[in-house]
Amino acid sequence: MPLNSVVRYLLPGFVAGVVAFVFSRVMIAPLIAAAIDYEGEREHAEEHLGGGHAHGHELFTCSVQENLGAATGIIAFGVIMGVLFAVVHGVLPTVLERRGFRPDPAALALLSAAGMFVTVALMPGLKYPANPPSVGLDETVPERSSAFLTITALSVVGAAVAVGVGLAWARRWGAWRAGAAAVGGYLVVMVGAMALLPSFHEVPGPVSGPAGLLLDGFPAEVLADFRVYSLVNQAIVWAVIGVITAVIVSRRGAREHELERVG
Repeated sequence: MPLNSVVRYLLPGFVAGVVAFVFSRVMIAPLIAAAIDYEGEREHAEEHLGGGHAHGHELFTCSVQENLGAATGIIAFGVIMGVLFAVVHGVLPTVLERRGFRPDPAALALLSAAGMFVTVALMPGLKYPANPPSVGLDETVPERSSAFLTITALSVVGAAVAVGVGLAWARRWGAWRAGAAAVGGYLVVMVGAMALLPSFHEVPGPVSGPAGLLLDGFPAEVLADFRVYSLVNQAIVWAVIGVITAVIVSRRGAREHELERVG
């Protein structure tokens, strides 16, 4: 593979993964540690009641979660998303040019990154937000995974259809009206999907015994912060991918323009 292809396909995602890992290590890792501590306290409280533990998660050490495991997973995710983005960004200009549009490559990179964040992260995350350890039942993992994959697939297909419809209507209605109609249709589809797909409310509540309250429910602040920071982490990945790709295509365009001028 030529060096320029390696840079285009791998570098943006790798850098995005590294930046996202740093953010995760600073902002999300303490929340995971707090969730694991709560899980341990809950197991002790349930054992005190003689009922065993309800979840039975295998607890990994904070050291493993915060460093090796998190770094590997986040950077690998960034690289995969970067490659996927490079493919989409490579196809879009051809599709747009066939419809008579000649978009600025850097602007297209930024818009594509924003669109992919909304499609594969924001919309699925609004319906099924990320959960820290101890939130969610083992028994519903297949159902939750299936529902998340379903809404992600619907979002991706819906976005692709919206882009196609918007381009098809652009000549007749104008770019802005066609774009607004396409985005509106996509949002209607996603709101309908969110309403029809099952919801899961599995945040651990308080543990009570004959003597009264043994343990409060899962800390609401930890849960809210974890979900918000998880979405922010996804936004960081796509923002970095978009910005680096925009810089790469801008520099490549400047070099090509200079060669044409000299030639």
